[in-house]
Amino acid sequence: MMEFWVNQNPIIMSRHHSFYDTVNQLAGDGVNKGILQLYTEDEALNGNTFMLKNQEVVNFGSCSYLGLEFDERLKAAAKKAVDDYGTQFSAARIYVSTRHYDELESKFEKIFDSPSLVAPTTTLGHIATIPVLLHDDDAVILDHQAHNSMQNAVNLMKFRGTHVEMIRHNNMEMLEERVKKLRQKHDRIWYFADGIFSMYGDHTPIDDIYALMDKYPELYYYVDDAHGMSCYGKHGRGYVLSKKPIHNKMIFTTSLAKAFATGGAVLVFPNQEWADKVRNTGAPFLSSGPLQPASLGAALASADLHLSDEIYVLQTELQENIKYTNLMLKKYGLPNINENNSPVFFVGVGLPKMGFNMIKRLLNEGFYTNIGVFPTVPMKNTGIRFTITRLHTFEQIENMVAKMAFHYPLALEEEGFTMDKVYRAFKMAIPESQKMDKAVTSLINQSNLQLQHETSITAVDAKEWDQLLGERGSFDWEGLKFLEDTFRNNKLPEDNWAFDYLIIKDQAGKPVLATFLTTALAKDDMLSQAEISKQIEKNRVDDPYYLSSRLLSMGSLLTEGNHLYIDRHCPFWKDAMQLLFEKISDLQERYQATVVNLRDFHEDDDEMDSFLTDNGYFKVSMPENSVIQQLNWNNKEEFIATLSKNSRRHVRKDVIRHEEKYTVDIVKSPNDQEIENWYELYTNVKKHSLDLNTFTLPYKLFEKMAHNKHWETIALKLKPEFSAKEESKTVAVVFSYIGKTAYNPIIIGLDYGCPREYNCYRQAIFQVIMRAKQRGLKTVRLGFSATIEKKKFGATVSRPVGYIQTKDNYNLEVLGTMSV
Repeated sequence: MMEFWVNQNPIIMSRHHSFYDTVNQLAGDGVNKGILQLYTEDEALNGNTFMLKNQEVVNFGSCSYLGLEFDERLKAAAKKAVDDYGTQFSAARIYVSTRHYDELESKFEKIFDSPSLVAPTTTLGHIATIPVLLHDDDAVILDHQAHNSMQNAVNLMKFRGTHVEMIRHNNMEMLEERVKKLRQKHDRIWYFADGIFSMYGDHTPIDDIYALMDKYPELYYYVDDAHGMSCYGKHGRGYVLSKKPIHNKMIFTTSLAKAFATGGAVLVFPNQEWADKVRNTGAPFLSSGPLQPASLGAALASADLHLSDEIYVLQTELQENIKYTNLMLKKYGLPNINENNSPVFFVGVGLPKMGFNMIKRLLNEGFYTNIGVFPTVPMKNTGIRFTITRLHTFEQIENMVAKMAFHYPLALEEEGFTMDKVYRAFKMAIPESQKMDKAVTSLINQSNLQLQHETSITAVDAKEWDQLLGERGSFDWEGLKFLEDTFRNNKLPEDNWAFDYLIIKDQAGKPVLATFLTTALAKDDMLSQAEISKQIEKNRVDDPYYLSSRLLSMGSLLTEGNHLYIDRHCPFWKDAMQLLFEKISDLQERYQATVVNLRDFHEDDDEMDSFLTDNGYFKVSMPENSVIQQLNWNNKEEFIATLSKNSRRHVRKDVIRHEEKYTVDIVKSPNDQEIENWYELYTNVKKHSLDLNTFTLPYKLFEKMAHNKHWETIALKLKPEFSAKEESKTVAVVFSYIGKTAYNPIIIGLDYGCPREYNCYRQAIFQVIMRAKQRGLKTVRLGFSATIEKKKFGATVSRPVGYIQTKDNYNLEVLGTMSV
């Protein structure tokens, strides 16, 4: 049983199928715009340019940072290996390997000064190592931005009961705090991170991590240094090992498919025992296909180069290009998200539509770059991700950055976005030069729409509001006045909501858009599976606001229905939506809300779906919504006759047969004891409702509902002869808001001691429907949850969708690490 009959705002902390729909849509948009899933048109490549759509472009998307893919020695070695061994040697390594493997692993032991194994890919390397060397009773701490390949391998441990959690990116204080806590139950605690993180190019804090390993015997370190390999350190051993020798409580992994310029991966261990165990028992070493001769031959030649002094010349040349790129980004005033000495750069643009626009513009200018977009980054943190290699010339670098700077303000203006919002999205200080640039930072409202913003419904014309939104649910003028009076000036933070009312009108004063927003503290696991919420609630015993965030939502936690009035016939409706987005962004900053939720849209509205996605919102499914749309019958028998054959049988058996066991009261003037009893019934349901995990509603709400003329309380009492204690006892209570045409049951309370066979919950639904008819209303909004039960009473079920925007994905990813 859910505590509410309406949906409490769905926060994107459980991944519905529409998450993948959004990713698919973004990818599809990139394909349609001609910037994703491209194919080169060259007969042969020999440098850092290639042909796309009959145009030569400079490649700023390569991870071959040293440009070794064109080295004649590597190519010759690959050809010779094919000549010697053919195109493949097809056998699992547990049985037999080509001689190249033995030679290559010997060379890597010289490069890393530690036992090393070669794996077919980095992903398979993680899958070979993690389940073998981690124990079931170990604990795992993931960095928020740890590469997905590691996270997928860690997921294999969850099925064995291993504790897995996540900390904020590079937050060493948080890491130490978690180690202190976890060491009480776990002998080994593994911290997983990248050496150089793949999206923003920032580094893992090596010195701090080693200090913590030395301080805490329980702490171990698992690192993937794919983007650091070859670019740093003695023999090109990577960023991490350029700073420190391998620790005796550490596993180092890296890719050969980037600057090393071949393929495969290397697993490096602090001792031979661990290396042997992975070789002998790691699943990919037992059954997966090996690297093929061409890759192995090229890898041997690359390893020889790394073991020579030539590697340091190549590293120096790369670093010169990286330094020059940082200088150019400063010169042209672009928002470089993380200045460092890595070859990965990220220039923030804010929204996906800005990212697609800029990538397309740069491609048209002859520069190929990548878009960094959801889900690898939050929607509002979209950016131009580009890489620098040794092959780039200073001229190519400056030309690309100059063109980026030229097109940036043009794209901003075209997409109706602003530079200051870009800096705010990435929590960066706005440079003075940008503040003065009126052309960039001002949004031109060419349609001359007027925005009315109020923070109380009392400042809004009641007649106008009710004409626009009043018939849609419990949020007519009076209903909102009630919510304001209830959820203000309370002791607990979760019981205080901010209200914002927005009406946008055209030049003639005709409304184009109207809605209301509330901002409240909400549990991030609101829609997670009950088992996940059970885990989280254990932490909330000591910290009641653990994994809670401020949620800015269209509508409120206690209203159900379509909360957005939008005149789609108006030619300026999208301009009105843009003004809404601008205001929401301002309110999000004012209230420091982590999540924005626009809710109750039609699932098949493709135009709105595309528009919202372009503006940084991603779609999530909401629970099914149940409404009885017609009450055109005169009595209960006529009502039952409208139902299907099976439903008629269920209602007669489960409801009508037991109706005489109850007395049904519409309570007008309850005393304090009755209200206390009702609140206890509500909290009974609340305790059983982890599938919809919310903060407990305040007692003040129930007091106000009990005495407000727009609310009605239906109390079901079990007659004494059917009660175990032979007393008349309230076993169900329903609080409903009475609209002009609709009856809106909002909250239910139940006594779970009521005999199960009396079907107390179904009786409550039936009495709600009868009461709505008695009042002469047209519809009953039964809200979300328990749709199977409600369909038995003739409810029509629909599945609306919501759209979410988050400041960061951390809490979402934390919930994703939790076992079910």
